[in-house]
Amino acid sequence: MGTLASLSTEDVLERVLGSGVPGHGDVHAAMAAASDAAWEVTSPRLLELCRVRIAMLLGAEAEVAARMSVSGVEEGADDDLLAALASWPTDPRFTAADRACLAFTEHWVMDVASLDDDTAADVRACIGDEGLQNFAGALLVVEQRIRLRLVWDRLFGGS
Repeated sequence: MGTLASLSTEDVLERVLGSGVPGHGDVHAAMAAASDAAWEVTSPRLLELCRVRIAMLLGAEAEVAARMSVSGVEEGADDDLLAALASWPTDPRFTAADRACLAFTEHWVMDVASLDDDTAADVRACIGDEGLQNFAGALLVVEQRIRLRLVWDRLFGGS
């Protein structure tokens, strides 16, 4: 299959699950629809911050370097802010909503079962009940795409 390291995650998904792969076209279409929905139901800027943070935590270098081409991502989630993600708890450029969602994201990635009511309440206070529900669903989609990418890189020759 060759190296996947230089491909975007979407290109990797297309190569592994795309319409040219017998029996997998429906899976790829469903995953693409889920991804599109994730970026529509929550703030693209906020989700991009969390996507890059997930990639950092999981060691997914291709994802850390990638930028989503979704409307709204570039508004406030520029390369300087993304480069400062490791210091989100203290960097004044991160808003209260950013901090709440990044804390939620880190708990989610490391041990989703350890998510406590206070962490969820902080997100809810910033983006509301529906916002929390949409954010959690979007986070699941983003995280799983990154984890699939890491597995496929390992299995099929990525770095």
